[in-house]
Amino acid sequence: MKAYRVLTLFSVVYILCVLSGCFGNKAPERSYFSVDYTLSTQPRHEVPKYHATVVIQGITSALAYDRQEIVYRANPYEFQYYWYRLWASKPRKMLNELILGHLQYTNLFTNVSSTIEDRLPDYLLDVYIESIEELDMSEVEWYAHLSLKFTMTRSEDSSVVWTYAFDAKRPVASNSPVYVVKAMSELLDSELVKAFEDLDRRLSSRGMTTSERWQERAVPVSSQTADEPRSIAQPDMDFTEDTAENVPSATLRNKP
Repeated sequence: MKAYRVLTLFSVVYILCVLSGCFGNKAPERSYFSVDYTLSTQPRHEVPKYHATVVIQGITSALAYDRQEIVYRANPYEFQYYWYRLWASKPRKMLNELILGHLQYTNLFTNVSSTIEDRLPDYLLDVYIESIEELDMSEVEWYAHLSLKFTMTRSEDSSVVWTYAFDAKRPVASNSPVYVVKAMSELLDSELVKAFEDLDRRLSSRGMTTSERWQERAVPVSSQTADEPRSIAQPDMDFTEDTAENVPSATLRNKP
């Protein structure tokens, strides 16, 4: 029994040494990535088109994506994670910032925020992340894959006024995580433009219009007059909240 304990202790020390680089094997440094794109080329109104307020009530995600490790998949049945390639913040936090900024930029509404303040907004927007991942179709064919669902409800009666969903993928220029994130950024950019154009059409069809004075001035413009810097999400260093046990059939491994 004593020999068994000594052997067990030796095994634990050996594993810790390997992980900490006792034998000269330095662990790879972690890299942090953020989906981002320039808003200056997006459709935009000079003044708010609809005299209404919106609050992004919540952005949630499937459990497999509610973590900082970037997901990659080679088949429909298994989730795998980059151990040293991570999102700067969890996808739901990252996309909350991007969707909020994009909707504010369109100037469709008088005010768009992510918090309810002194009064209820006219509309509440919920977004569900079904997938945000790298798809490895083969050794040479990679894609960025993004799938979101939007639901907007009216605050006064909780009635649904707009739903929208997309499930899209974009080929990656080079098989590297940085190019996956670049393709993901382009994908989100183009899909949000389509989503908010659909929202505009839906509200117009429901007869939600601004006053005559606002309608005359609400002319879409294609670009900003000046570049407005936008902050990038800072790394969220919390790695204790999620573990591999939270996700069935998931694999944590160090993919180079």
